[in-house]
Amino acid sequence: MDGYLNEWSDWNQNSNVTFSNLRFGNYEFKVRSKIGDDNSDLIKSVDFSIQRPWYGSNFMIANYALIFGILFFIINNYYNNFYKRKEEKMIRINQSQLELKEVEKKQALVTIENEKLIQDIEGKNRELAISTMSMIKKNQFLSKIKNDLKKADSIQKANSVIKVIDKHLNNQDDWKFFEEAFNNADKDFLKKVKDYHPTLTNNDLRLCAYLRLNLSSKDIAPLLNISLSSVEIKRYRLRKKMNLSRNEGLTDHLLSL
Repeated sequence: MDGYLNEWSDWNQNSNVTFSNLRFGNYEFKVRSKIGDDNSDLIKSVDFSIQRPWYGSNFMIANYALIFGILFFIINNYYNNFYKRKEEKMIRINQSQLELKEVEKKQALVTIENEKLIQDIEGKNRELAISTMSMIKKNQFLSKIKNDLKKADSIQKANSVIKVIDKHLNNQDDWKFFEEAFNNADKDFLKKVKDYHPTLTNNDLRLCAYLRLNLSSKDIAPLLNISLSSVEIKRYRLRKKMNLSRNEGLTDHLLSL
């Protein structure tokens, strides 16, 4: 049978034959006879066809193609969205990491700047402290020499030396050097005091600067080349100019500015 068997079957005497599980398609069934040992040249044939099953019809194939196309579209769309979300998530993570690194970088720069600022302030404070102590020591030393000279036998020579000492005790260069160091360490303080209390004189501002350093009257006396009692009088007058009440401390007020 063409389409199923390409060779003749074995001879048998049955007048019928059965084929099962034939696939759909076109077939040609051929039959011939045998007389004795001679094969007949006459061949009979029957053409027939087997239709496709319903699930193999063109309509169903079209449906299969449509369903496959829809499934492909859904799956493809799902995977595209999945990878898109995954990519967006990775972008967000990378962006967050970059922002975090940027914040850490800025924090590191701020820390470095703060450390540098602290070092600068400490350096200026040391410079101011050295300048102040140097002036105190120098003035104390000159004052001692001055007092000793007053007790000397030769008044004329002593007066000459005392004038030189007085010149050094009232040296404005020392104050300018101190003022520059003070402004570097405590910027705009003197300007603030002048703004709050415009009636203050330069000598008053000088006393304010020493009080701002929390110096005692004993330390301030040689800096101003006056006695301890004179320092107390200056402090009293400064309080009056600032209109401070009895409960307000002069030094505390200056430290609060």
